[in-house]
Amino acid sequence: MSTYIESGHAKNTANFDHLIALLVTYGTNYTPSNPSLAITNLQTVLTNAQTALTTVKNEYNGWKNATNSREIAFDPLKGLSTRLLNTLMSVGVTEQTIKDFKTINAKVQGSKLTKADAGIVTDPSEDTANKTTLPVKKTVSVSQQSFDNLIEHYDKIIKLLASVPAYNPTETALKVTTLQTMLANLKTVNTGAYTSYAKVSNARIARNKILYENPDALIVLAKAVKAYIKGKFGASSPEYGQVSSIKFTKVKTGK
Repeated sequence: MSTYIESGHAKNTANFDHLIALLVTYGTNYTPSNPSLAITNLQTVLTNAQTALTTVKNEYNGWKNATNSREIAFDPLKGLSTRLLNTLMSVGVTEQTIKDFKTINAKVQGSKLTKADAGIVTDPSEDTANKTTLPVKKTVSVSQQSFDNLIEHYDKIIKLLASVPAYNPTETALKVTTLQTMLANLKTVNTGAYTSYAKVSNARIARNKILYENPDALIVLAKAVKAYIKGKFGASSPEYGQVSSIKFTKVKTGK
């Protein structure tokens, strides 16, 4: 998601407020025939714009909190995976089981296994379609570090450990049941981040419609008000000079 930038939208909204305040001072000299340009309607549009800006800000903050929570939840995975590997090696399992675990662990760690470690890694693909990825060195060709992939890798780890009768550690953090609870939490925070992203995206769409894209959008009405003042008082009038100096700009709506 793009960085939160609201100054351009906020400036347009503040300038619309300024424009309305100026029109109020004209009193009975401001009598547009278009009801969309009536002071009461302009004030409604202003309120809707202000509410939309607040909603975007709140949803953006919610999204940041959700992604922060996800990063915190996923942060221990690499270290935990190494602990699980060493614990598995300590209980006496087949070499093939160790190799299988190392193959999965390599994907968790974002590192490439050598043939001596676990044979040729057969799945060198990277999930480039998922934009919400953890930082990964570009030189690592076999890294599968997206949050979705990490969930899949840990699910495989848990299933592998559960299939080993000898794997029954005394440490609570390393028990299969604990890992299953952890995995459920990872799925929850990952879904929460996606949901929060959708909310902020929808809030921006709604804001953009109110400010720019509807037939009666704020920026459209501001332009119409200026045209009305120019027609009523003349292009060289001080009244038109007042409203024409209030600037409105269509901001890039992806922000």
